[in-house]
Amino acid sequence: MKHWRTKSRRTLVKDRWISLHADECELPNGQVISPFYVMEEKEWVHIVALNPSGEILLTRQYRHAANVVCSELPCGAAEEGEEPLEAARRELKEETGYTADEWTKVAVLFANPARQTNRIHCFLARSLTSVGAQSLDDSEQISFEFASQAEVMRRIQQGDFSQALHVASYLLAIESLNGLDEHDHGEHNNGA
Repeated sequence: MKHWRTKSRRTLVKDRWISLHADECELPNGQVISPFYVMEEKEWVHIVALNPSGEILLTRQYRHAANVVCSELPCGAAEEGEEPLEAARRELKEETGYTADEWTKVAVLFANPARQTNRIHCFLARSLTSVGAQSLDDSEQISFEFASQAEVMRRIQQGDFSQALHVASYLLAIESLNGLDEHDHGEHNNGA
């Protein structure tokens, strides 16, 4: 599969949130597409945090572009020079007041490689400790709660937990968790 060739790029927006470019692209067959919009954003993190009962820590907030309030995972953007795991630790603490002792990287997914350059780094967080109050940005109003895995699936089916990328991160983390649990049980059984 051959890559497109960027013949020129015009930056339309560049601020602390995004960079939006209008590219002139030549396809392998010689056809030219102009403009083709490319959006650069920071790397994102999603955290699937579980308490000892296996309940999932969910946040709930307003999302302006779609004009909806929805349940989702603790999440956010990595700051300049910040490693994804450090961003995940920071976002979990800021949004919920929780920290975690056990962290597992589950997956790295593209948000939308057709138009966006950034990726989502999904982490599983366990051994949670409440260390204080939330520390939210001025634009954030976030509530949080623990929900059973069955409740999360109900919310997905009813359209409340409705962000596709959060659903993907959640399902991958639960699959990873099941694999970790099977591995732990296997080690335990082998030692018995």
